[in-house]
Amino acid sequence: MGKMIALIRVTFMTKIAYIKAFWFNIFGTAVSILIYYFLWKYVLSTTESLNGFSMREVTTYVILSRVLASQFSGGIDKEFSEWVYKGNIAVELLRPVSLFFSLWSKRLGEFFFFILFKGIPVTIIGMIILKGVAPCGVMGVMLFGISVLVSIMILFWIEIMVGLLSFFTLNSYGVSSAKSALLSILSGGIVPIVLFPERIADFLNYLPFAGMVSVPINIYLGKYAINQALEFIILQVAWGIILGIIALVFYRFSIKKVVVQGG
Repeated sequence: MGKMIALIRVTFMTKIAYIKAFWFNIFGTAVSILIYYFLWKYVLSTTESLNGFSMREVTTYVILSRVLASQFSGGIDKEFSEWVYKGNIAVELLRPVSLFFSLWSKRLGEFFFFILFKGIPVTIIGMIILKGVAPCGVMGVMLFGISVLVSIMILFWIEIMVGLLSFFTLNSYGVSSAKSALLSILSGGIVPIVLFPERIADFLNYLPFAGMVSVPINIYLGKYAINQALEFIILQVAWGIILGIIALVFYRFSIKKVVVQGG
């Protein structure tokens, strides 16, 4: 635990050192929120609700979805790819700390930085200015927080698998870009899953991607009863374990194919 805390702290402080560059990231998310807000405001201009979502709930969904989905464009998969490309992967594999342990600690450090400097501030300011809705009680906030935390585990394993592709391609930039786009769509980050055709929506709700955006936000909005919210969180945990096993198997296979570009 001490090693993990130390690695988390190092990552957090590294992010602090480059805080000025992060402001542009926040600005981009703010612009994205405004674009989606005015788009949905136009869509709902002729009706009071859309599939059970009022304009204020849609506004809340837009703010939270843009904030949560903004994590998709970064990730450790890009760093993993850089390690392989530059040959640093050999050094990382020889460290006394497990590669996955190190990467998970780094991901947590990035997540805590994201929450403190972007997630909470942007959400609060967005809710005040655009008049979003408050969470549905203390239990809703707690379950929302748990769901978001578990979603990081799901995203972590997906990033690991995308990063492992670098062993075969030597550069995962294209795959990382495709990952960001697909996650935004399948998670409900662009269009709420509830607006998809019923059969497709039901299917997407039980995939791991919904647990990264749609499920946490619907918990926040009180669209799920407590029992249903707990079931979705358990499903998120199950997907985290399944993806972890798949990633570990893929890692065992990929590590035998290590080819470092340039020597």
